[in-house]
Amino acid sequence: MSEVESPTAPLKFLIVEDHPEVAQNNCEWLQRIAADAQCITVTNPMDGILRLQREQPDLVVCDLLYGQTSGEQSAEPGLEFLRHIFETYPTLNVMAYSSEPLLLTPLVGLISKHQGGFAAVNKMERRTVFLEGAKSALNGELRMPRELRGLTKLTEREIEVLNLLCKEALTDQAIADRIHTSKKTVQNCIQRLKEKLDIFESEDEINARVAMCMTAVQKKIIQW
Repeated sequence: MSEVESPTAPLKFLIVEDHPEVAQNNCEWLQRIAADAQCITVTNPMDGILRLQREQPDLVVCDLLYGQTSGEQSAEPGLEFLRHIFETYPTLNVMAYSSEPLLLTPLVGLISKHQGGFAAVNKMERRTVFLEGAKSALNGELRMPRELRGLTKLTEREIEVLNLLCKEALTDQAIADRIHTSKKTVQNCIQRLKEKLDIFESEDEINARVAMCMTAVQKKIIQW
């Protein structure tokens, strides 16, 4: 995975987390990406929505479960927060960091269409996985648990890129020229295609793309 490109201004992270010690730890790990990064922390999704009305950060990191007045935890506030982001800020980079990432299942359709980076990381994973997920989201990539990948849908743009890649064997730059976008956008699109088609990352990029095309044909996404 490529390194996060250095911006002209310090990175800004919005952390939505109702456990202060977890929020602080998240910030410390995110500052490993950029030591001068700024962390803004709020304890609930409603405050997160209000904060986004003031400014959009480079990355939102949010839990899915939040404590209620009853003493129980609920996923609905976290899921509503993500729905709000997907509907209002289509290019915002997001990472869901939760012990139960499969709670995202009702949002898979919205995640599939989201134009910004999105990563879902299990809190039970090593902290290095948290860091890699944050980098992926910042780079505009898609990273999801394998259990959710099969539920994702391809966008019209992704199908267009898939056809140009598989049927015409165009390079990333040639595809970018054909659809009037940047090479980086095409590369992110291909990464998302690999994720949605459940193609394992491989050092051999050619074999990975062949596997992606074969899978697309098998699933009748494209036809020769």
